[in-house]
Amino acid sequence: MKLAIVGPAFSGKTTVFNALTGATEPLSDFSGGGQEHRRDVAVPDPRLDRLTQDYQAKKISPARVEFLDMPAYGGDKYFGDVRQHEGLIRVVRAFKSDNVPHPKDRTDPRTSWRQDLADLDADFVIQDLAMIERRIEKLEKSSQKPTKTQKEELEELALLRRIKPALEDGVPLKKSVAPEEQPKLAIFGFLTLKPLLTLVNLGDDDDPADLGLPPPPADDATFGPTDEVTIPIKARLEAEVAQLDEADRTSFLADFGLDEPIRGRILRLGYGLLGLQSFLTAGPKEVRAWTIRRGASAVEAAKAIHSDIARGFIRAEVVSWADYLAHGGWKGARDAKRLRLEGKDYAMQDGDVVEFRHGG
Repeated sequence: MKLAIVGPAFSGKTTVFNALTGATEPLSDFSGGGQEHRRDVAVPDPRLDRLTQDYQAKKISPARVEFLDMPAYGGDKYFGDVRQHEGLIRVVRAFKSDNVPHPKDRTDPRTSWRQDLADLDADFVIQDLAMIERRIEKLEKSSQKPTKTQKEELEELALLRRIKPALEDGVPLKKSVAPEEQPKLAIFGFLTLKPLLTLVNLGDDDDPADLGLPPPPADDATFGPTDEVTIPIKARLEAEVAQLDEADRTSFLADFGLDEPIRGRILRLGYGLLGLQSFLTAGPKEVRAWTIRRGASAVEAAKAIHSDIARGFIRAEVVSWADYLAHGGWKGARDAKRLRLEGKDYAMQDGDVVEFRHGG
């Protein structure tokens, strides 16, 4: 999973990056270095800890997420890099700072973050419209020449012409293109089709209630790729939390009335927004979390491990995580007849513990 952190200057993007990645050498939002920051982090998953204990595994391999903190907002290279990522984390500012004034002189943080967000939305629409216009111009020239791909080019041209007017009216593609047509556009990396998570960055002493956001969701994992989620974050405080060891972190969070570091929640939201889930494999050599899309079949899950396993697929032996816990592990679940034999078309569930049987 790859997530790009984007936002206007001095919004706290790099501080958010520090909070999410636990950078051991914290990077400054205001250093003026203009550097790109890229790190991948392990997805916290207590299920792996339990499996490691049960199997006395020598190696633990959690799922991983790559975060990209862009160096400066705007420009073809900037948006080209952003398009390569599966989802976007947008950071907008809702804090005051005498040392770092708002770059557009917006003085009321309770409203300025909404204006900043509207600016981002407009920029994304403009970028997607420009890309469509360039592609239409190219297709109009090439599709006039008889080639093997002429039919496909004419179909693509018709689709782009059909979706262009909505962008001209300022409507993002996510709201104007039918879900069944969106996969046809995936190759372009359109910004207004990407899953979005918006973080409103507050000062340490600010009250999130002042933002007028809806109540937080009861279950982060219920979100899907078409949803847009906006949550508050105190990025500077969270970046400090990320630097602490486990014992100090728990105490620090309690002092500020926080249940957990923001990283865990953002990763859960990211999985939901990207339509992803994890299945688990375990043995004495390694326990591992594998990332697959929601609804993936057993044979698709097997392919995530190795194409040879998918090619020689015989069956999947599956224990749900709930049954694994309830019956004290794999053997207990098998003895309680909670181990299931599933075929290629079985729809994998989050937390399934799986052994694949396959031919050579």
